[in-house]
Amino acid sequence: MNLRDHMHQDRIFYLKQTGKVQAIRELVEQTCRRVPALEFEQTLQAVEDRESVVSSWVAPGIAIPHARLADLDDFIVSIGISRNGIEYESGDGQPVYLLVLILGDARRADQHILLLAEVARTFRSQSIRQAIRSAPSGQEVFRILRNPQILTTTVEPGVRSGINEIMLAHAIDLAGEVRAEAILLHADALRDRECLRSLTTETTILIITSQTEDDTGKLPFPHKLIHLPFSGLNRANQVDLALLLSLGHGFLGREDRIVSLFGHPASGILDSLMVIDLSRELPTFLPTYPTDLLGDVAPEVLERVLQIATIISREGREGKAVGTTFVIGDYQRVRTMSRQLVINPFKGYTDEERSVLDPSLEETLKEFATIDGAFLIRGDGIVEAAGTYLRPDVEVEDLPSGLGARHAAAAGITGATEALAVVISQSTGRVSLFKTGRSILVLDRPGTGRAES
Repeated sequence: MNLRDHMHQDRIFYLKQTGKVQAIRELVEQTCRRVPALEFEQTLQAVEDRESVVSSWVAPGIAIPHARLADLDDFIVSIGISRNGIEYESGDGQPVYLLVLILGDARRADQHILLLAEVARTFRSQSIRQAIRSAPSGQEVFRILRNPQILTTTVEPGVRSGINEIMLAHAIDLAGEVRAEAILLHADALRDRECLRSLTTETTILIITSQTEDDTGKLPFPHKLIHLPFSGLNRANQVDLALLLSLGHGFLGREDRIVSLFGHPASGILDSLMVIDLSRELPTFLPTYPTDLLGDVAPEVLERVLQIATIISREGREGKAVGTTFVIGDYQRVRTMSRQLVINPFKGYTDEERSVLDPSLEETLKEFATIDGAFLIRGDGIVEAAGTYLRPDVEVEDLPSGLGARHAAAAGITGATEALAVVISQSTGRVSLFKTGRSILVLDRPGTGRAES
């Protein structure tokens, strides 16, 4: 059964009643006025009798009252839209905003059931329900429901835009069904972002991108922008880093549930959809998650240091692999647990000249990464020292095997202070982020498999 074959623009109504019985009566009455073959009292009685057996509520915000009548030549579908909501004794205790009335011939019970299933399948889509609720007119509602891209679930191979639209619609639906606080969207996998312009959702979308220039400011749904400091990560690393930065920005909380939608930028296709419960993930992802994850470290400073660390990991220096450590934040306490191995090359320069946010400092940091010792960086991004020996007063007992003195020092200093530490492994090229004495994130060198953590 095809819903579009039984839809008519003149059977889309905006309902005034906010009670269940009254709203059903109003929808039946309006339908009977448009279909002279229907007798109002008989039709209403049939719908009410069916409703008394089992509620027609099927999903958040949607109910499908229906009945089978004698000698009805065709199926009749009407849509009632409530701006204010209808108290409907719904399964989730929330108001209903859409009533879809189905009237069928008593002699065609099988087809009646098929049409019910088709309507339920179509209107279960949160994106469609919200698009209908926000539509300015019945004509626009009719256009939405007649749009093949919305109602069709198959796409010819290679049609990337169609696949992405379907994945986006599924993500929005899934977010509504699992009551997710946000959708994590890897926008770099969208070659054409026009599909975002027509999205309708009340769920906040966290847009993840490595592009320095982004045009997402005028999108028609609530959203936040998270800048991945570099591209080329595998999917697991993309998700881990996006979660970390979202937590650091305060866009997500430790009890939140999110829907993640990612893909590989080279393919142009969103192909990975999953639900992440942070209350379950954090005990392994961030075992000692502090109330303030970044402490006094500005999110953009952490992003920039991770970017520089990954560049050093990938490029090395003069053809040789480089390993080094960046300690970020809680500088006053960190300095009491460190001493200079060499003359501090950053001493005597202004703050503006020592900011990691200044692109011109990148080559200097790459050069000094070849000397022994760690960089000490304030939470606002000012580099205070390089070539520093870390001597924390905390012993690390559960450092994973295979990690050396550089990682042990990073674990120790972050266990004794509120600082973060970014470590580049000279042997593997992996970039590790330490907090509260533990490695909370490991990023593979682009092009390799998932790192162990």
